[in-house]
Amino acid sequence: MSSPGSDATKAEWRAWARAERDRLRAAGRSGTVVGHLRRWDGLHGTVLIYLPMPDEIDVTPLTSVAGLRCAVTRTPPVGPLTVHPIDVPMERHRYGFLQPTGDAGQIDPEEIDVALVPGLVFDRRGARLGRGAGYYDGLCSELRPDALRVGVTLDGLVFDAIPEDAHDVRMTHLATESGVVGV
Repeated sequence: MSSPGSDATKAEWRAWARAERDRLRAAGRSGTVVGHLRRWDGLHGTVLIYLPMPDEIDVTPLTSVAGLRCAVTRTPPVGPLTVHPIDVPMERHRYGFLQPTGDAGQIDPEEIDVALVPGLVFDRRGARLGRGAGYYDGLCSELRPDALRVGVTLDGLVFDAIPEDAHDVRMTHLATESGVVGV
């Protein structure tokens, strides 16, 4: 199925991307993407990772990289994403992924040096189309201006341009099975 055209809405892109992600099978390509991230010289300090949904690249092997302090997000019932150390108690979110419990200690988003951000599709300018709730746009806007924001995806989900709104936060880099590149 061909990708939506340049005049397509975010909803049309999301519908297409969900079907395409299933076809591309991200889980089988996670090792390649993680290998590129391990070798990338930008990976340093406090790194925000995500605990993946089944159709996302699994970046959790990065927790074993020496010298990194890894953090993860929690999606609370109300309000923005919160950031927590990786080694806190976890619970299963209603959508099936793991996340820190509600009483787990938090990390200030300004402590994040590198944020690894999932999305349905990205473009070569760093625009990201997520699942539609705006959680990561809100969190990325709280990061320091010098923090690196890395969209993690598959080559087949990167395009020249996707729809974007004024409140969307662009990535500084993309990580795919081809490597990590600045945008």
